[in-house]
Amino acid sequence: MSAIVPDEGRANEAPPESVYSNKTTELLLDWQSSGSSKKSNDEVTRLVHSVIHHAEFQLGDLWNFNTTHKHQKADTAEEKFIQSFHHTSVSIDVPSGNSNEASRMFSIPDLYYRRLTNLIKETFESPISSKFHLSPYKMFRKLPNSEDSERLYSELYELDVFLDKHDKVQRAATGDPTCKCEKVVVALMLWSDATHLATFGTAKIWPIYLLFSNLSKYVRCQPNSGATKHLAYIPQLPDSLQDELKSFHHKWGTQQADILTHCQWELMQAVWKILLDDEFIHVSTYGMVVRCWDGIE
Repeated sequence: MSAIVPDEGRANEAPPESVYSNKTTELLLDWQSSGSSKKSNDEVTRLVHSVIHHAEFQLGDLWNFNTTHKHQKADTAEEKFIQSFHHTSVSIDVPSGNSNEASRMFSIPDLYYRRLTNLIKETFESPISSKFHLSPYKMFRKLPNSEDSERLYSELYELDVFLDKHDKVQRAATGDPTCKCEKVVVALMLWSDATHLATFGTAKIWPIYLLFSNLSKYVRCQPNSGATKHLAYIPQLPDSLQDELKSFHHKWGTQQADILTHCQWELMQAVWKILLDDEFIHVSTYGMVVRCWDGIE
């Protein structure tokens, strides 16, 4: 007959120390080893340094976090963003290269754009408008050891041209003579450049961006400020256009580059003809009522 007698010495031993330096590291590496096998060492390291160590990372923001729900919300926002664009084609006029033959209109498909007036209204209704400078001013600094002062220029709303426009707007006629709303200048900045979609390949997109000079450059230039608005996506000249021009233009064989440059010029003009529509022209003359983020019109 045998019996198992407990080893009193071993029972009093402390549990072996963890191979990890702390509990946080242990939990993180246990998570890497469980579930999907696609969590590489490099990806876990990137998670720590790019996300957890980020200055704006807040653990409390992740309570009740659900990845599927967040992706669905993002997809809904993206779909809403896409639906805010209008889709149309533009026509460009191309000469024949022969004085005895008339020019011809060619249709360029897939212009996506948003109305300028809608973007202005949406921006003024958004939180970022609370940072807008609606009243221009001059800024000076007093020179040391002197009674003289020096004019400083830092923002567009500090320039004489903005002050002059603001003064003229106060006396300008509006579409509604009974309107008592405050009159302000909305300064639009537009920028465009073709952007490649991938490091490899030739796929690219040609956006037009809209920014507001009423916003300080120190806010406007922050990557996450939301100050940059997508106004339009200029279409590319389709390959089929070159096939048509080859059979239509009399000088295609010797002036191909110049003809395509002309088409690009015509395309840009046609796009702006759509963006600067009748509604925007009317608004630029008589103004429009907008409701700001604080509820004031």
